[in-house]
This record gives sequence, structure tokens and C-alpha cells, in this order.
Amino acid sequence: MSAFLGPIHSLMYSRIINLQKVINAIAEMSEGEGWGAECEEFVVAEFAPIEEVIDLGNIHGSLFEMVDSAEKRFSGIVAAATCGSVERFERVEETVRAVGESMGNESAGGVASADGVTSIDGVASIGASLNPVMVCSRIQEVLLDGMPCDRATEMVKMPDGSCEIVRNVDLHSSYFEAVGLDGEWYYRLLGAFVEGLLAGSGFKCEMENKCLRIGVWS
Repeated sequence: MSAFLGPIHSLMYSRIINLQKVINAIAEMSEGEGWGAECEEFVVAEFAPIEEVIDLGNIHGSLFEMVDSAEKRFSGIVAAATCGSVERFERVEETVRAVGESMGNESAGGVASADGVTSIDGVASIGASLNPVMVCSRIQEVLLDGMPCDRATEMVKMPDGSCEIVRNVDLHSSYFEAVGLDGEWYYRLLGAFVEGLLAGSGFKCEMENKCLRIGVWS
């Protein structure tokens, strides 16, 4: 078990922040729509440095609690905003897609790394010079999918050149079901977020059986 903070811990914290940005955007949209939802309890307005929010004496346990709390805030705000309404959910879906697109656009102004990918605040922008495997790898850096030891997903290159993020463990549906929502709603929102992240990149995504496939299709 790690006794010191390392790159993987910073990456995990970045993923938590990315999800929280989605949560905050849903809260802002809900307020703008005048839905009267109680969303403030799910909002985190500022993100302190990881050294200030993690228990350095129990890094793994502390990160697990942060991941669990983020998942609960996400499912909680979707439940509060939609009240189970499909119409409202579709509006939430639009908001999540817009957040993904915004993150991709923000990243486009970053400093290019050796492989041509730019990055701001841990969000990788996707360029047409990359292949689907590289794109999936970058998407994996953005998404919060449990702890590394969960091994919730793996990447598989497909015969047609596309790449699939295969789900070994469903870590998300139970959070939505715990607040009375369909667990599939999580995966619809995940698909919308990735669609937004890929907007303008030339890549497309398909969601099937909780798995994401990334490629270039006409």
C-alpha cells in the first residue's frame, strides 16, 4: 500500500474533480430551469490541493471514501433534479454532453505532449491524429471508474480497428438504484459525456451492454 502521494493518486483526484464538474453543472442547470430541486448539498464549489483533502496516513482508504462520496453526489443530484421524470432526465443528459464538450474545448488550448495530446486539469483533448486505442486510453484517464485495484474496465482492440472499453465490474448502477433510479441512466449519461468529449475530433462512440466502443464510422 502506498505510503506517499504519487501520480496515480493525483490522477484519481483529477477524475473525482471531473465528475464533480458534471455535478455542479447539473445543479446550475436545474436552478436555471426553476425546478426547485434541492441541489446545493451536492455542489463542491472549490477544489483544494490533494494534499489538503486526503488523509496521508491512510491514502487508499481516504481516496476510496472520496470516490464513494462523488458517486453518491452524482446519483443524488440526478435523482433530485429529475424526480424520476424522463423529460427532465433528457435535459440532464444534454447538460452532461455539454460539459464533456466544454472539457474537450478547454483542453484544446493546452500544451501539446509528445504524442500530440494536450491536457488541462487532467482532461485530455482528443485529436484526429490519434488512433482509437490512444483515444480510449485518454478517455480512461478522464473517467472515474472506481479504484485502480477494482480493475472495473479493460481496453480491447476490435478487428475493425475500433477500441472497446469493456466493463468487467459494474460499479455504478447500484448508486442510481439506491436513490430509486434506473441503473441504465448512469450509462446513458456516461455515453453523453464521452460524445461531448469527442465532439469535433472525428471519433464517435457507441454504448452497448455498459461498454464503450470508440472508432471512426461514416
